[in-house]
Amino acid sequence: MPVPGKHTGSDFLIGVNYWPADRGVWWWRDFEASRVAEDFITMEETGWTLVRLLLQWEDFQPGPRKVSTQALDHLVRVAEIAERNSMRILPTLFTCHMGGLNWLPPWMLWAREEKMRYPVFSSGRVRWNAPRNFYSEPEILEAQVLLVREVSGALQGHPALWAWDLANEPSRLLAPPNRDASRIWLQTMTEELRSRDETVPITLGMHAEDLWEPASLGPRELSHALDFLSVQSSSGACPFAEGGLDTKVLPFLGIIARWLAGSKEVLMGALGVPTWPAEMPAEKLDREGKLGLVSEGEARVYLERALEQILNAGMMGALVWFYADCVPVLWDEPPFALSPRERSFGIMRHDRTPKSAQPLFRTFKGLQRRPSPAQAPEWIDIRLEEYGQDPSGQIQRLYRRYREYASGAG
Repeated sequence: MPVPGKHTGSDFLIGVNYWPADRGVWWWRDFEASRVAEDFITMEETGWTLVRLLLQWEDFQPGPRKVSTQALDHLVRVAEIAERNSMRILPTLFTCHMGGLNWLPPWMLWAREEKMRYPVFSSGRVRWNAPRNFYSEPEILEAQVLLVREVSGALQGHPALWAWDLANEPSRLLAPPNRDASRIWLQTMTEELRSRDETVPITLGMHAEDLWEPASLGPRELSHALDFLSVQSSSGACPFAEGGLDTKVLPFLGIIARWLAGSKEVLMGALGVPTWPAEMPAEKLDREGKLGLVSEGEARVYLERALEQILNAGMMGALVWFYADCVPVLWDEPPFALSPRERSFGIMRHDRTPKSAQPLFRTFKGLQRRPSPAQAPEWIDIRLEEYGQDPSGQIQRLYRRYREYASGAG
């Protein structure tokens, strides 16, 4: 079971999701330690203290009974680089979904193709093969335990390890077949991690929609197994937000997650908005204006307001999505080809020069966290049972109430 309070600190956490601009998701197989070391110096100078690392499942576990020692060596090297720069790491063990794609090793796929919400990237190409059920299939559970055991063993006792992130948005890959399956999966993975070191906290990166999708792995299920929650919500993630630059929706989501999870603490895990890349004219990249791209100045204002509101709402902190834009040569590679927005979420440009938002993070470094209120705020006027009967409708209604409350509070 989680150990209350073991992960808490007095500082508001400021961090970032990371891969190198010129490697993207491929950096674990095309690893360049000197480039990573330079990036970590920049990240420390920016004011970030925590770095989230998305482990590509296929690179770390090419077979159900085989974990790549090379990938583990690269991960340890990154941890050493982080320690030298007085930074901590948050490794994500299973990167299930990211950038509009599901990511799986080939042994996690059935041979048959199906109509799915998102395609899968595996073995070098985009596929529509159905994923195997990693919540309940014994063989797949054993394979996941192996990866958890090997990765946690490689980093056991490392001073740069801050916490474990079990998975990134697993519900977008596959919803649990039932509550028992999700409970068993969570228990199996967290027990394996805690058997190695019970002092390292554990979380899981939820997508915002997990707060209102009944079949998802949501806060109420996660609260019993995890030490704190993580909610991912970059701009455009919520259909009920008041436009792409609506910052009020971010603390709202954190407060709802905390309420649903019985006052668990919450880290906002993917704070970001994409900016216009200088290399691509607007009429060519986003002719219909559907990508939600903004100027660098607008992005700075958005991020500053969002961080202030997240801090004031009593959240643990926020992780920016993303460290740097990807280089144009990667624009035709996944996930950037299918999700052009993902090319330019960075705080740094792809040439490693800073965007206008870069200096603001130092102003938040070292700020004291606000206490999390013990009681639900007054604008939450229903019981948990009522919310569960219509979460999609209730969350929209509650957001309207929250906006009215926030406006009245000044």
